[in-house]
This record gives sequence, C-alpha cells and structure tokens, in this order.
Amino acid sequence: MTDEHAPDSASRRARLATRKKRVRILGVAVVVALLVIGFSTATALRNNDAAPTTPGKHAAGGDLGPATAPNLGVASKLKPPRALSHSDPMKLWIGGDSLAGTFGPALGQMGGATGIVNATIDYKVSSGLADQGIRNWYEHAQQSMASENPDAVVFIIGTNDASIVNSQDSNHDGVPDWEVGYRAKIDRMMQTFVGGTRHRTVFWLGPPTLSDSNLDKGAKGLGPVMRDEAKKFAPDVVYIDTYRLFSDSNGEYSASLPDANGKLVDMRISDGVHFSIDGAKYLSEIVWKLLDKRWDISSQADPSQPIDYTIAQGSNDYVPGVGHYRPKVNYSSPSTTPSSSVTATTGGTHSPTTTPGTTKPTTPPTKPPGTTPSTKPPGTTPPTSPPTSPPTT
Repeated sequence: MTDEHAPDSASRRARLATRKKRVRILGVAVVVALLVIGFSTATALRNNDAAPTTPGKHAAGGDLGPATAPNLGVASKLKPPRALSHSDPMKLWIGGDSLAGTFGPALGQMGGATGIVNATIDYKVSSGLADQGIRNWYEHAQQSMASENPDAVVFIIGTNDASIVNSQDSNHDGVPDWEVGYRAKIDRMMQTFVGGTRHRTVFWLGPPTLSDSNLDKGAKGLGPVMRDEAKKFAPDVVYIDTYRLFSDSNGEYSASLPDANGKLVDMRISDGVHFSIDGAKYLSEIVWKLLDKRWDISSQADPSQPIDYTIAQGSNDYVPGVGHYRPKVNYSSPSTTPSSSVTATTGGTHSPTTTPGTTKPTTPPTKPPGTTPSTKPPGTTPPTSPPTSPPTT
C-alpha cells in the first residue's frame, strides 16, 4: 500500500472524534425529547384528575358521565346486607330539610312500588346542622334510629347552613373557624346513622346549587367537608354531590337543565332553592339506582304488593315546590304496618289511596315562615312568583 492510498492518522482521529460528538448530541436530544413527552403526559393526567368536570345529561336515568354520576365506591364490592321480601322489607328512612320533603316522597314511592321497601320520610323545613333551633338533628336522629331501626338512611342537609361558610380564622391555623365545629356535627350524625355494629347503608347528600351567589358559594364550600367526613365512615356512608348534579355545564346554578333528549326541563322553582317535581324525580332516580345496586332490590322485587311510604310525626305538611300534601299526612307509628292512607305523591308508578288516616298528630304541623301555602295538590306546576321573604328549606 502506498502513501497515496493510506489514510492520514490525524485525519482519521478527527473524523472519529466528530462522529462520536454527533452520536453524543443525538443521544442527548433523544433523552430530552423523552423527558419532555413524559412531563407533558404527567401534567395532562394530573390536570385531568384535578380539573372540575362538567355534568353530562341531567335527566332521570340520563347519562351523567363517569365524573358526575355518583357511585358506591368501596361499597360496590360488598354483598347485599340481607335478603328482602314483602313480609320483611327494607326499612328506608329519608330525612333532612325541606328538600327531603320534596324528593323524599318520590324516592319513597319508587321503593314502595317494588313491594319490598318501606320508606319513612322525616323532614323539617328551615332546619340544618349549624343551628339546632328549628330541630336538633342529632337528638332527633338518635331517637329515630332507636325507634325505627331502619336498614338504610338517605339524608340531605346543608342548604340552610350555607350562610355559615366564611374565611374567618381566629387562630391562624389555616382552617376556617366554622369548619371545625361543623365537621364535628357531621361526624356525630354519620356515626348515629351508621349505628356502630349495625352498619346501616347511609347516603349523605350535600346542598345543591343556589341562585343567590353568596349562599351558592357557601353551599359549594360545605360539599368538600361532607365528602371528607363520609370517607371516614366508608363503606357504610356514601356521599352524593348534589351540588354537581344540579350545576350546569359551567358548574353554576341553573333553574333548567337538559334532559336525556336535550330538552330543557325546569328542575328548580322560582325561589332558586327548592326542587320542582321534575327536579325531585331526577334526584330520586339517581339515589334509587345506588340503593338498588347496594341492596339488589330489583331482582327481589314483588311489585304486585306495593308499600306506601309514610310521613314521620313532626314533619311539615307543606313544602315549597310541592304545596300541601293531600290528603292530610298520616303520621303512622314506625312499628305499625304501613297504611294505605298516606300523603299524595310526587310522581312514580304507584299512587297511594286517598282515604284519610285515622292517626293524627297531637299538634298541627307548622308552615315554613314567609311562605303562602299553595292550594294546588302535589304534581301541579310549581309557583312562578318569587317568595315575599328569603326562602327556607
């Protein structure tokens, strides 16, 4: 081999060095690209988990979407607590403020139509956990759980408590003053409902959206606190985010929401607080699906023998959005066989008879302050004129 064909050693080393440099640059570029892709993916997933989701179709039986539709959580893995029959039905207790007086009968009627659910609706207009003046819910719950010993509890509260939510933090610990005491009250209620070793099924519903912007902020603030406390009692307590269920696509209050066919339906009445008949049915359908799944009700149903719901003694006989219950409320004792003479209903497949009950309360039920009783029976169009004083639930 002559010098003409032999490569110069220095040139060879230079070319090798250049090649190695290119490989290193290419390797660094690939690593950087992979890091960027990984970071972007993680950020997207994190944002997807944290960002508020928008509701889907707002209608009874409609598709609410996976982020909005309530679920049983860990309770979905449990077997039904016991077998049900017409002679040994599930005893369902539905309680809360006046919103329970609206959607409670709709839920009670759905259960009763199966022939294996005996529902009692126990509500008090204007009541809440923050102020025990209208009703001391803790004491009342203790008495009701002891006397009726229900299998399952559905409780909606918080609309009348929305005004307590504020940012005041007197000890500067980062926790608003109102929150500490309110959490304790929620805990006591949930513990009472669960009943220790009784392990009742409890569905706890927070307040819905409200038309008043200040109260709406309060209602929105109560929800996360209720959710946190419910987790402590899982799987017995299941929290239902009523606020999200009644919010529009922007997460805000809307009196009307689209049904499964995209048609707007009035879910709320003109006071911006209470449910319309359609709104009550919408919420009751959602809760019913959870009850049905937890207790396997549909597969055991005996619809040939429907059971009428009853209204507990001490409840009001008037609810905004529904009006007067007609006939007069039959205050049956929890230990008696369900009577066929209970209140008029908010819709469903089974209508109770209208024979007046023989048992009457010792004192006439009260009417919510600042409202004028409606003369229309339930199922009629809710009043459209605004209330003359702040609405109460």
